[in-house]
Amino acid sequence: MPLPNDWIAYLKENPLPVRGEVHEQICRNLQREEGDQGALVGWIRRDPGACAFIMGAAARAQRAKNRNAPHSLDHALSLLGNTWAKSELPKLGVLEDVLTDESARAGYFMGLSRSLHAARHAESWLTEFRDTNYEIVVLATLLHNFIELALWRDAPDVMRAALACVRDNRRASLGLAIQDVLKIQGIDLADLECELGAYFYLPTQLYQDEAASPVLAKHHQTIVLLARRLCFYSELGWYHTEMLATKKLIAELLNRDLVTTDQLIHNTALQTAHEFYPIGFYCSAKLLIDTQRKHREVWPLPSEYGVPPTDQQHAYLSLSDRITCSRHEPILMIKALLASLIEGLHCRSVVVYGYVQDAKVLALSINKRTEGVRVPEQLSLLQNPLFDRLFSGNKAIQVQDENRHKLIRLVDEQGQKLIHVDCYIQTLSWKGTPFALLIIDTRPGQGVREMAPLFEHFMQFWSE
Repeated sequence: MPLPNDWIAYLKENPLPVRGEVHEQICRNLQREEGDQGALVGWIRRDPGACAFIMGAAARAQRAKNRNAPHSLDHALSLLGNTWAKSELPKLGVLEDVLTDESARAGYFMGLSRSLHAARHAESWLTEFRDTNYEIVVLATLLHNFIELALWRDAPDVMRAALACVRDNRRASLGLAIQDVLKIQGIDLADLECELGAYFYLPTQLYQDEAASPVLAKHHQTIVLLARRLCFYSELGWYHTEMLATKKLIAELLNRDLVTTDQLIHNTALQTAHEFYPIGFYCSAKLLIDTQRKHREVWPLPSEYGVPPTDQQHAYLSLSDRITCSRHEPILMIKALLASLIEGLHCRSVVVYGYVQDAKVLALSINKRTEGVRVPEQLSLLQNPLFDRLFSGNKAIQVQDENRHKLIRLVDEQGQKLIHVDCYIQTLSWKGTPFALLIIDTRPGQGVREMAPLFEHFMQFWSE
């Protein structure tokens, strides 16, 4: 789904929708003869779409009178008046009605839950500082991913493309990935933030309004940025390298040690999880039970985003899961590797030889090459120095047209039957003794770049 023409104008004319329960509670409160503004504000705080609509309307009205922007939701509603609230707030769209596509709605809910989660963390840090600008910074954090939410509503495929950039490590942060995908759409993120910031009173506008106090502005900007990072990377895993680096920065911000910072962060995450559970929102606190894995190299996005792991990442993940159950059993570990190659990288043509120590030969153990293609039952290492040399250190080599004419000299007639096609050869030694030879036939375009990382991952377990 492409973005609407003149997306900025479209966003101004079509505010973000409000979650159904929040919309219902707002309308109920406004219909009462004596509404409870405290309860009304409490419900509005639960939805960034409603917050942006109200804060933006109040800020624009104040700007037209050359007055300061509102410093809280309560202040904004007081400035706009009860008549305005009763007239305008019920007109906001209901999220569940606006987003009829289930996958787009799931993505929107993920972004919505992350904005609320980030606001909870910012709130806990601001409490530590006893910051007098407490509420406006919490609101700024709640609205930090306004553009992401707008993308889930108006162009979910564009948002998924941004997430795929992060998944594939083409961009280190979601913000940079969104900048890239918007650039492809002909939209400059900085201009978009400036326009929408002024209209909806997003974080960028708050920083501009605080420019007269640069230290304060920088402090608040840091809080919003760290809360944003923390909540995004926590969805990947609490031991992600970026997550660990972010927690160190938070510890410096709070002037705490890492242990007490961890406790504060985890407590906030757990409290948020209790809040989210009855709503059905995703909360990354459930990943806290995932222990730190020394060999974790792939951090998949939550399935709710609709951005599945790549084939290579799927192979990594399935290998990690399988091999954890078969540590120190070399045959089972090899079977786990083969299953991951077949399911993840779709390498269905595989030959495995086991080492017969007394005879110094390799005996055929598994033949998954195309039906009818015969392979040698045995290989002599003495007659095949290529394989013998590879065994000195669990080495691997890619056989293809460019090097086949050289390698073919290092194998006998039986060995030539194995390397006449493009393949990836991996030797495995166990406790210093040759154990198995794996030959995986590769497809056109599939080479070391696709195969080697999975084997390197496997070797970390194998070599222990």
